[in-house]
Amino acid sequence: MRDHIRKFIRGKQAFSKEEHSGYQLHYHKIQDVWNGDKQDDYGLLRIFRLFIVCSLFLFPGVLIDEIFKSKSYITKKLIVELYVFLKTVFPILVLLNSWYHHQFIYYLGIYLLIETYLYLFSKIFLEYQHLKVSNMRTLLLLVFNFFESGLTFAVIYIAGNYLNIPLKDAVDAIYFSFVTSATIGYGDIHPINETGKLIVTTQIFSSISFLVLFFNFFSGRAHEVE
Repeated sequence: MRDHIRKFIRGKQAFSKEEHSGYQLHYHKIQDVWNGDKQDDYGLLRIFRLFIVCSLFLFPGVLIDEIFKSKSYITKKLIVELYVFLKTVFPILVLLNSWYHHQFIYYLGIYLLIETYLYLFSKIFLEYQHLKVSNMRTLLLLVFNFFESGLTFAVIYIAGNYLNIPLKDAVDAIYFSFVTSATIGYGDIHPINETGKLIVTTQIFSSISFLVLFFNFFSGRAHEVE
């Protein structure tokens, strides 16, 4: 039974072993950007690349890679997928159990969402630093990232007093969040103060950026291998 489950999840793929992992790997990535031997690596692009690669050092993704650095390549990839899945489930649990009243949990969700967007931009601006895997896998994970974003903003809306009507349950918060993500704007719910307007503007900007990156960069390459 165990072998069948293993085959179901892992398949029969064989992968080469990484030379570095965890903090050591990320340190090499920072060094790589700092050395700046790419042809287009100057000015604002260089500063943005340095910001992304250094900022990711402060988030759990690198720590998880460090903890499981002795595991096989595919095991680490599966752990990453589990982490992405749990990050998507986390705001759902927060909404269903009203955990957004606890400041630590509230800000933890925002912290994890920031990591998601930094990683997304690293896939674009630091593409050469990522391992060569099928873009179909990346696209699937991005779907989870998108839902994580919408659900986390739902937590933000229900936790605060930013809208014209109080959000009584998780469904209302999720509804408004994804309507905002889609930039539809039915008008039944809308922000009434400066903080609410700033949050909505941030979500719209991030969602548009997410979708533009998703379609322009990934959709045409879904059947390629990096």
